[in-house]
Amino acid sequence: MINEKDVVRMKVPYPSISDGMAVASHMYICNKHSGTVYEYIKCQTLKPYMLIRNPMVHYHDEQPDISRNPFTRPTRIDCDKLFLTTTVHYDDRLKTLNRPDVCEDLFRSVRVELLKDGYTNININEIELKNLNRLIY
Repeated sequence: MINEKDVVRMKVPYPSISDGMAVASHMYICNKHSGTVYEYIKCQTLKPYMLIRNPMVHYHDEQPDISRNPFTRPTRIDCDKLFLTTTVHYDDRLKTLNRPDVCEDLFRSVRVELLKDGYTNININEIELKNLNRLIY
C-alpha cells in the first residue's frame, strides 16, 4: 500500500498523454491517501534552466541524501500543484528502491511550502494513467 511520505515512480499524462511527463517516469511524493483517493507531489531533477527562469512559484530544492530521501540527483519538488486520482490502485512495486519514502522533516517542509499561497489540484486522466503504467490498475 502506498502511504503518505512514500515516493513512487510513474508516468503521468499531464498536461496530455503526449507530453514529457507521460514519456518518462518521474518521482512523486504521496501527500495524502484515503481509500482510493491519492494526492501526489511531483519531483524532478533540478535542471540549470530552472535556476534562471523557474516555471514554479513554490518549490523545495533537495540534495540527494539517503537519510532524507531516495533522490540520486539534486531535485526540485513542485509545491504549486497536487496530482489527484480517485479510483485507481497503486502497486507497492512503484515505490523507489533505495528508500521508499522521504523523512518527516522533508515532508513537513514540503507541506508548509504547499500551503503558503495554496496550490492547484490537477485531476489525472486515470484511463491514460493506467495505460502508461502497468503497475497502476
